[in-house]
Amino acid sequence: MNTGTDAFAQGKLAFQNNHPMSSCTYPVGSSIREEWMRGWTEGRNASPGGDGEAAGNSHPSMMGDGTEEQNLNQRGDPSARISESDVKAAFGNS
Repeated sequence: MNTGTDAFAQGKLAFQNNHPMSSCTYPVGSSIREEWMRGWTEGRNASPGGDGEAAGNSHPSMMGDGTEEQNLNQRGDPSARISESDVKAAFGNS
């Protein structure tokens, strides 16, 4: 997605054009990818409908709720978390 603009601007444009966060093609772990993600997130935060879900314009991210929780520094729903006993029941006591 090289439009001749910097990665931050590309990320912001991607959000404005309904591209999901997962559409970023920069290498995972690179600083340029971080810039793109910051642009995408700023575009989402600056939009009148927030993330757009209320308006029916959902912008799915790569990790869904996990990404939202991380980006917004909000606590997740503790009752939805997997407990150690759930893991042991699913995978045994290895």
